[in-house]
Amino acid sequence: MVAIRVINWKLITAVLAVCGIAVATYLTIIHYDTGALVCTVGDCHTVQTSEYSMIGPIPVALLGLGMYLTIGAISLARWRRPDLTSTLTTVAFAIVLAGAVYAAYLTYLELNVINAICQWCVLSALLTLGLLISEGYGFYNHLE
Repeated sequence: MVAIRVINWKLITAVLAVCGIAVATYLTIIHYDTGALVCTVGDCHTVQTSEYSMIGPIPVALLGLGMYLTIGAISLARWRRPDLTSTLTTVAFAIVLAGAVYAAYLTYLELNVINAICQWCVLSALLTLGLLISEGYGFYNHLE
């Protein structure tokens, strides 16, 4: 019988959060300086300057950065305080679930309203989906 190795979902979450921090930081920078935009696939400029790139005065990229930083902090807290893993995982799963729903909405807007795709936004959405899967795995396993 083959033993199944347990997935280190906490490490996966930490790595995805760091990658998300990098992407969201870049997206925040280019929100304020579109000259720094590098886009090889799609029409990032159209997406980044659309009315949907902000919620009031706050760039959506900054909200994403906040989410990734929060998940990164939770990852560190789980490492430092294993006794809080269950609670922190529940919080992280809720945050990432909300982020994934919002990322799906933004992807819908790109495809059906803005009619342009931003490669960086797609990458951020995929990182968020990865976080949802990783945290969902951890959440499910902590319910038992």
